[in-house]
Amino acid sequence: MQQKGSVDLWLLLTAGLLLVIGLVSLLSASSVVSYQEHGSAYWVFLRQLIFAGIGVVGCIIAMVYPLSHIKKLSSLLLLASVILLVVVLLIGGEVKGGKRWIDLGLFSIQPSEFAKIFLIIFLAHYLSEIKDQIQTFKGLFWALVFMGIVGGLIVLGKDLGTAVALMGTCYFMLIAAGAKKQHLMILFILGVGAFLVLAVIEPYRFNRLMAFLHYEDDPLGDGYQIIQSIYALGSGGILGAGLGKSKQKYLYLPENHTDFIFPIVGEELGFIGTFTIVSLFTIYAWRGLRIAMRSDDLFRSLLAVGLTMQITFQAFLNIGVVIGLLPVTGITLPFFSYGGSSLVVSLVNVGLLLNLSRYAN
Repeated sequence: MQQKGSVDLWLLLTAGLLLVIGLVSLLSASSVVSYQEHGSAYWVFLRQLIFAGIGVVGCIIAMVYPLSHIKKLSSLLLLASVILLVVVLLIGGEVKGGKRWIDLGLFSIQPSEFAKIFLIIFLAHYLSEIKDQIQTFKGLFWALVFMGIVGGLIVLGKDLGTAVALMGTCYFMLIAAGAKKQHLMILFILGVGAFLVLAVIEPYRFNRLMAFLHYEDDPLGDGYQIIQSIYALGSGGILGAGLGKSKQKYLYLPENHTDFIFPIVGEELGFIGTFTIVSLFTIYAWRGLRIAMRSDDLFRSLLAVGLTMQITFQAFLNIGVVIGLLPVTGITLPFFSYGGSSLVVSLVNVGLLLNLSRYAN
């Protein structure tokens, strides 16, 4: 057994900066909607701050918990995620046509967020066990079955964005595990095809896709959000209007404290601010993949790939959406967007990566 070393300080510092900048950005972006809906400009921020505290505790636990135990629990974790995803379909509250949250009274949990990290842990274990069989159809088939069950349940809850982000993360894990190029190409084509089918069969998704292609044709309808997002980013210039001085957050830009928080950051902190955030996510990817490459254990290596891409792939998908490069899919920005489940899972992700970094050469 490889001796444990010190944690990756670069990764720790990067995650810490993302958390702090994310909380400060949320404080500004959410102030207007928070006051309108809850009577206090700080309500949303204080809730997020509580979840940040819970997440930091989760991060510390994940950083010291034995990885061998996590590996043994992988099947139970996958089962738990499937059960939670079924439960939310049965009793979850419906918001904007989707069933994504289970109301627990004081707060709600989003099972799809926990399913992300649970599936990654399970898939890392499974792929490390079958090893060379990933080159065969049988080995790849069962990996796809597990992915399909979780991804399918998330799609049934009408959360296509989360499903895309998670399946994309798993796809990177299959690449790292050594799946055949022919199989990967077929999966990519099937995945794009499935996305297009799912986008077309639901009217609201189809409208979003059309708005992405021609958002200027409907500036007050389906194209409104992306146009306001581009306005916010463009008006920030190089240095921005200043922290707290966004105009778009005054209910011009919908979801400005969740999916579309990045344009508010751009408006207030300018190109310098957005470039800094993109750079931090890039550094996070670099350190995470470095941990994966320097691990001499396949499970730890694949887990590092999955955890790294869970954060960074989703982050760049979100940024791609808000700048108009990708259609709107409801993907949040890790560490920035309001959401307790997302923040806690992101910080647990950091803890697990820091844990893995202690075994990297």
